[in-house]
Amino acid sequence: MRSASLVVAAVLLASCAGAPRVQPAAASKSRFEDATYAGETVTLGKPTPGEEAYRAFQEGATGFVTLQTVRSGVQETATAYCERQGKAVHALVETAARPPFIAGNYARVELVFECVGKRPAR
Repeated sequence: MRSASLVVAAVLLASCAGAPRVQPAAASKSRFEDATYAGETVTLGKPTPGEEAYRAFQEGATGFVTLQTVRSGVQETATAYCERQGKAVHALVETAARPPFIAGNYARVELVFECVGKRPAR
C-alpha cells in the first residue's frame, strides 16, 4: 500500500513540473523571452479577427535532437489541440532556436497558432 502511495505521489509531482503544452498566447510568456540563447522568429500567417491565439513550445532533451524533430512535435501538439475542438490549425508565428546546439542551447520551437473552422473538402 505504501509503495502505491509513493508511485501516485511521484506521478502527481512529475505532472506539475512542466508548463502545459498549449497555453493562451495572451496570458503566457514566450519561453524565448529573456532566454540566454535567442531564437529566430518567422511570421507564418495573419491573425483571424475574433480567434484566440495559443502558444505551444517544445525543446529537445539533449543536443542530439534535431530542430526538425522538435518542429514536427510542436506542430503535432497544435494539430491535436485544434482537432479536439473540431477545428484546424492556422499557424501565426514560429520561433526556433539557432544552431549550434551545444552548451544548453538545445533545439527548441515555439508556435503561436489559432484554431479555425475546417475548410470543406472538395
